[in-house]
Amino acid sequence: MLRPAAALLLLAVITGNALAKDARVGPASLTLPPPPGYCELDTTQPADDRMVKAVEGMLGNTGNRLLAVSADCAQLADWRTGRRPLLDNMAQYQTLIAWENGALPAAPEAVVKEVCGQMHAQGDKLLADMTPDVKARAEQVLKTVQVNEMKFLGVVGEEPLVCYAALLQRMRTEVGTDKTQVVVFATTIVKSKIVYFYLFAPYLSGATVTDMLAQQQAHVRRLHGANPN
Repeated sequence: MLRPAAALLLLAVITGNALAKDARVGPASLTLPPPPGYCELDTTQPADDRMVKAVEGMLGNTGNRLLAVSADCAQLADWRTGRRPLLDNMAQYQTLIAWENGALPAAPEAVVKEVCGQMHAQGDKLLADMTPDVKARAEQVLKTVQVNEMKFLGVVGEEPLVCYAALLQRMRTEVGTDKTQVVVFATTIVKSKIVYFYLFAPYLSGATVTDMLAQQQAHVRRLHGANPN
């Protein structure tokens, strides 16, 4: 049972931050809903501000810009009060800086097809000797990934306007523990702007990847529904 103070903080997190965030990408105004049960990080909160700045710092020279970051609401409430050392389940929206203020180089479907083709080629090169089954492939990669290493799991889903891919990473956390994490990310076009949506969760088994893919597919549908052209 939650203690009264923790319960009140969780209620404030859920009611205050679970709403969709609006973000500008060039001339376009995008509505970026967090996944169900996730709440936006609030930079007026010291812990949240440190996390947002850390993510922005990690993007560095990647050419991407952070648009929004959210986390599991219950985890976020405990993390802000120091009852939890780490956030395990998070989500991020990013965009490509070089394309923010200009037109897409091709039709949205063609852009996504090109991006997906490039990732297919990368996956074919890196995963040539591995099973095409996503769950089994994740379990194979888990045996070889080292601490502070990230490995590409390839394209795990494709739709006319969305390409889904996955990563597996093992890291040494800031509190000194090791964590194995799955990242499933979607590349899509919203209001003629490229949007990357990343979902992070602890690795439990190969099924973690397929479960997260299903979540991502549902969430991208919500994203497009919130941004009619």
